[in-house]
Amino acid sequence: MEFLVKQLRIGLLFLITTVLSSFHSSAAAIWQTEGYGYVFDLTNREKPLVYDISDNYCFLNHFLTDEAERDGVAIDESSKQLNFDKLFPLSVIKLDVLPEACISNELDSFQSNSHVFDSRKILTVVLDSFTDHYAFTEERKLNWKALKSRWLERVDNNTTPNELQQVIDEFLEYIRDGHAILIDGSLKRLSHYPPRRPDSEKKLKEYLSEHSEFSDISQVYRYTYSQWINNVESYFSANIPAQYLADNFLIAKLKGGDAYFRIESFDERETQEVMKKVTPYFNSSKGVIIDLRDSSGGSDLVALQIMSYLIEKPLRIGTKSFKMPTGMSEKVDILVSPANIKPYIGKIVVITSHLTPSAAELFLIALKARNDVTFIGENSYGALSDALIKALPNGWGITLSNEVYTDSEGQSYEFVGVPVEHVFEFPNIKDIDENKDSALEYAIKLLGDKANRN
Repeated sequence: MEFLVKQLRIGLLFLITTVLSSFHSSAAAIWQTEGYGYVFDLTNREKPLVYDISDNYCFLNHFLTDEAERDGVAIDESSKQLNFDKLFPLSVIKLDVLPEACISNELDSFQSNSHVFDSRKILTVVLDSFTDHYAFTEERKLNWKALKSRWLERVDNNTTPNELQQVIDEFLEYIRDGHAILIDGSLKRLSHYPPRRPDSEKKLKEYLSEHSEFSDISQVYRYTYSQWINNVESYFSANIPAQYLADNFLIAKLKGGDAYFRIESFDERETQEVMKKVTPYFNSSKGVIIDLRDSSGGSDLVALQIMSYLIEKPLRIGTKSFKMPTGMSEKVDILVSPANIKPYIGKIVVITSHLTPSAAELFLIALKARNDVTFIGENSYGALSDALIKALPNGWGITLSNEVYTDSEGQSYEFVGVPVEHVFEFPNIKDIDENKDSALEYAIKLLGDKANRN
């Protein structure tokens, strides 16, 4: 699906750049993270180095090193914390010397003239990364020793890069984790599989077979998406123009007086300014419909910043933990404090789909902890964890889920998605043909019913 591909591409860039964008100061030393498998060599302030380390290897993570060299590294030496632009900083331990395994490996070896492509080594790093850092091993009853043996049988000294990519692709299809992604050196997505196959997929293929004006499925996807946008806009009030804010927020007044707010991505640009503008707009409306059906995810910090304008007192929305060598870390409460303007505390209906991923899902579990919120549409994507990025010896990279988020009641929604109370398929072929949006109509009805009851 073309707009799904776009979402994944944008979402992946967020996952990588939100990890890297806060590098702007340094504490000259060698630091190893607790969990996450990183070593930061900051002894040379002009050339910081970031390594991936495990019991079996240590080599340069060129993705993080390039960013660290450009922007510096944010480590607070007194608190021993690394600001990774996540919900919580990472704890780090100061090392006296660089681990021997890191010293013995040639830096940027994949870029050197003497580099030899080694499919078995590359696949070993992929499998070791999952063995060491995958947060859902126990939940999914994965035996990594057996899996490693099974998958390594698929490659040998004669395996070509294309053949290895196919093997990793099949492995990712087997794992079906929303944040397990194979990328090349420029962050281009080479392979990825969503946690679930959407129900709409079969219907879209049937639609293609019945309409000769479309030459392939990508044209059907583009058509249905553009028609969906047009259908949504038909519900907007003609008296008050809809506005795009910061390129990824759409605010509009619906004909019945409700506010419609579409968040296309949880981008850090101007979020505070946007919310200061739209919150009074919400307060002047009968109710608010938040549409996340085509959100591309983004920054968890942005998700919670938006949430801060929808509560009037501090709110515990859930917990977060991460994979460590000894198991999962202690769960840490995720708290949201209200913004410093009059919040919107009225009724909200949220519309989601199987394309609602990542930071958008953190926003959903935050809304679940709030009163007067109804969820309709489809279960969300099912990939709440941040994506841990690991470099591969040939210049590729692999990302994976190394964290567990739970809601305020301790429930995890990884793979299954945050549930809804009323189901509406997206995209809906019948709606496309009939020029309507059943989910939006139902959301409007819900707000009207609630207003009448009050």
